[in-house]
Amino acid sequence: MIDVKKISFLSDGNGAMVNLTKEVANMIRNGSIEDGIINVYSHGSTTGMVVMGGEDGLDEDFVAMIERLVPEGPFKHDEMTDPNNGVAHMRSALVGTGVNIPFNGKRLQLGMFQQIFFVDFDLVKREREIIVQVMGE
Repeated sequence: MIDVKKISFLSDGNGAMVNLTKEVANMIRNGSIEDGIINVYSHGSTTGMVVMGGEDGLDEDFVAMIERLVPEGPFKHDEMTDPNNGVAHMRSALVGTGVNIPFNGKRLQLGMFQQIFFVDFDLVKREREIIVQVMGE
């Protein structure tokens, strides 16, 4: 069986991270599928999805690390288009836009401190949508 749901929210951009763990866990808990795998996917080409510890400061450390790994341009994309968000596209490509997590007995199989985060690398505040696909029995 496959079930698809969506999560929509306003994101501030510029490295904003949104913790989606509770919403995703509630989808599993309230759904009809007991055991399986969930795919949490952002269909934005300037966004990312990551599973990492939810402890204080780790979100800021993560964004700082990505900024060091993929510093501001110049990027060819910025010469050819407006807005000049080539760096956001490159950061998204590095991080990836989806995560897969198993669940059993309607419970996500995350580690003690693991959380599901959306990351917005783009330059502007706007509405974002996450697709959550639940597969299992």
